[in-house]
Amino acid sequence: MAEAPTYQSLYRKWRPQRFADVVHQEYTVRTLQNAIISQQLAHAYLLAGPRGVGKTSIARILAKAVNCANPQHGEPCNACDHCRKITKGTSLDVIEIDGASNRGIDQIRRLREEIAFVPAETRYKVYIIDEVHMLTNEAFNALLKTLEEPPQHVIFIFATTEPHKVPLTILSRCQAFELKLLPPERIAQRLREVCQAEKINASPQVLLTIAHRARGALRDAMVMLEQLASYKGTQKIEENDLFEIMGLASHETVQSFLQALLQKESRRALEIIGDLAERGKDLELFIDELIEEARAWILARLDGQELPLPVDLPTLIELSRELLDLKREIGRAWEKRVLLEVKALELTQFKAPSPSPVTEEIQPTAPAAAPTPKLKAPRPALSESTSPDKWTRLLEEVKRDRRSTVHAFLLEGHPVETADLLRIEYDLKNSFHKEGLEKHAKYLEDVVRRVYGEVRVEIAWAGNARDQSDVSARRKSKSAEIREKIKLIQEHLEGEIVNP
Repeated sequence: MAEAPTYQSLYRKWRPQRFADVVHQEYTVRTLQNAIISQQLAHAYLLAGPRGVGKTSIARILAKAVNCANPQHGEPCNACDHCRKITKGTSLDVIEIDGASNRGIDQIRRLREEIAFVPAETRYKVYIIDEVHMLTNEAFNALLKTLEEPPQHVIFIFATTEPHKVPLTILSRCQAFELKLLPPERIAQRLREVCQAEKINASPQVLLTIAHRARGALRDAMVMLEQLASYKGTQKIEENDLFEIMGLASHETVQSFLQALLQKESRRALEIIGDLAERGKDLELFIDELIEEARAWILARLDGQELPLPVDLPTLIELSRELLDLKREIGRAWEKRVLLEVKALELTQFKAPSPSPVTEEIQPTAPAAAPTPKLKAPRPALSESTSPDKWTRLLEEVKRDRRSTVHAFLLEGHPVETADLLRIEYDLKNSFHKEGLEKHAKYLEDVVRRVYGEVRVEIAWAGNARDQSDVSARRKSKSAEIREKIKLIQEHLEGEIVNP
């Protein structure tokens, strides 16, 4: 009884088997082919680049090409016994090692012992070490001894997504190649070829959207296409299927959210977040889409193209910075929806003062031409002065440093300045901001020194709050802080808190 054919994933089935099949890595492919044709092979190669761009595929093709019985212009024939065995993964002389799970010195020592033996079947024994940067320092040192005096019959091919973590002593003994991310157009073209051959019915817009979402990784695009094809069967894959199945937000939703932020429409922004969360969308992916769309708007503005709404370039750049800060924060957040909602409220309700130092210097007595930004006044009972200009500059420095959290904490503080001291005071209702700022005390000292010079920094309770003995008892617990944020969101949506 014949065995049923084994199903292969699309990305495996369509893995390049010849250098000519590799997409968008022309420099690397041409250099390797020329080395094979001229028989000027290095003993070690390093293939670096993001995931899904062809590092392991190129390594396997190279292993076939150097051992092929009938090479053709630097290409493997894929017909001889050596080529077929390497393609199937059954060759005794091509050894693939996962650097992440075989990272210790013992594994490398065993490798060094095996290297001494000549190849069993082929011309070269090829070791492909994937994610080589994961090896320990001891393992790298053991490997270095082999690279310094390599046997003639051995070729190493290292693959890594983080070449900066590979020691220079290893890098200097390799021919290194930096593989590029694939442009969306090349990915979409490849997907069209796959769809035609596999009889997958997908609209051109779906393929282009997948190509953009893959962020330059052809393998990721193949996986997304296969998942959609499995879901739809013989039916046509439409763009809405991509949004529903892959957890992505539609392009219209992304644009609407950016417009809500720029037009200060907090309710609209929160409604969009709520809708995405209720439909199970991935909010981290949503932020990625926002960053990509904001970048597209910046490029469109630079090219003089029309945008969905009138907005200047500095505003778009600042919005992009805020979104990048949010992306860094949300990966560590335990409640991603609340963080995104709070950030949306911050962007739609608060705006940092915009200093005009040149105008203020030329016309210091003309407030109509150069209005002074509104600042929180110091406590009058203290008979101490503040410098609005310096406080504004401080806020701007924090913004330029992309410390949006610190900036938000400072906005709720009252600056009070003396000759050698900057005191930032908080009311009891803002204990969350005070305690949050205290966690960034070292950074605060550094940025204050840039603006105010050598002065001490003090984060304190304001006025009557300092005189109350029960301050610590009245500080909010972590859960109370979360409830405070949720209540703020609830007030804007006029909703009801369930299970407070």
